[in-house]
Amino acid sequence: MILLQHTLWGQLVLVLLFSFLTGMELRDYHQQFHADNKQYSFGTIRTYAFTGLLGFVFYLIDPYLYLAGFLALTSIYLLLYWQKLHAEQSSILNYLVWAITYSYAPLVMTQPLWVLASVFVISVLLLGSKTAIHAMAAKLDGSEVTTLAKLVLLSVVILPLLPHEVINQWIPVSPFKIWLAVVVVSSISYLGYISQRYFFPNQGVLLTGIFGGIYSSTATTVALSKKSVDYPRLSYKMTAAILVATGLMYLRLLGIAAVFNWQVALNLWQPMTLLALLIFLVSFVFVRLEHRHGVQHQITKDEHHNPLELKIAFVFAGLFVLMAVITQAITQYFGEEGLRYLSLIVGFTDIDPFVLSLLNGQYHTTGEMIASAVLIAAGSNNLLKALYAYVIGEPKSGTYSAIWLIIFGLITIALGWFYY
Repeated sequence: MILLQHTLWGQLVLVLLFSFLTGMELRDYHQQFHADNKQYSFGTIRTYAFTGLLGFVFYLIDPYLYLAGFLALTSIYLLLYWQKLHAEQSSILNYLVWAITYSYAPLVMTQPLWVLASVFVISVLLLGSKTAIHAMAAKLDGSEVTTLAKLVLLSVVILPLLPHEVINQWIPVSPFKIWLAVVVVSSISYLGYISQRYFFPNQGVLLTGIFGGIYSSTATTVALSKKSVDYPRLSYKMTAAILVATGLMYLRLLGIAAVFNWQVALNLWQPMTLLALLIFLVSFVFVRLEHRHGVQHQITKDEHHNPLELKIAFVFAGLFVLMAVITQAITQYFGEEGLRYLSLIVGFTDIDPFVLSLLNGQYHTTGEMIASAVLIAAGSNNLLKALYAYVIGEPKSGTYSAIWLIIFGLITIALGWFYY
């Protein structure tokens, strides 16, 4: 088909073919969705084939003639649209499909064939997906459009404007890297939130742990611990979900390291992957115990909080800078040993700003030491989650979760402290 585009007769064949198929799809659309309604339109199959042919002839003779033809036929459609308004029909879908068909000739003559094919395929998909699109729009929260605009603002508008130079010796990161960290973490969190809310709206407990672990294992531990109180007979499954969220935390930190500092990621991939696999194995054991001894219940749907807020993004950027300053001071005055103790303490807070400041800053330390600090912070964060699970959760689930989180927390800290 690509060879056809390089000859004039081949271009004519392509225009007629795609115009004919567009007309067929429009006819099927009317039969499927408007079979009982009288529709004012330009026609369907033959009319759209003639539309493509007319556009081809006019554009071949003179582009200005092509434009004049478009304006003349649009004027005719205005008369038709006037009649539609009297019949209380306001849709301009027919005109839009006709205008796209009229553009096939210049597309095939001036652009690569994939452009015409893409326009045709998108048009067909939009025509045939009316029910699915309306169903999706009904489920979509209007605030999500605003949220998506915020993500575009963070990544496309603000990020390219920021300088790449390090701010000063006490803030050893550039504004670009600070905001890039905000964009990456916000994007990962938002994708996890969207997946959980829209693609798996009636997810089970385990999927809650999986998707929750993508954007915050600590918040997921708290949420599942609270939920375990309402479902005390699901203690094994709740424990498995909490542990899965922590397993995803290891993989998420490894992925972030791969984005910002490949050398650190190479140092981390073995211990992080091993820890994730081990915790997934323990989770699997609890799932099997649930199947053997537990009672099946339907978990009610939770309201998921959107993690992408501009206020949160600015707070994250501020914490990032603060952690960079503290890390620079600690490494300069106390060396690598001080960094280890700092990592141990920071693990009892939100570790993402600290980890990202380590990965993006220019400190007087090695990649191995940064990997060590990341592991220690992750391990102490597990101890914090163990405390949350034990205090907030249902006794049985909270105890199981706390024990295993403490075990993996201590193992992670030991690996970070002695492995490097």
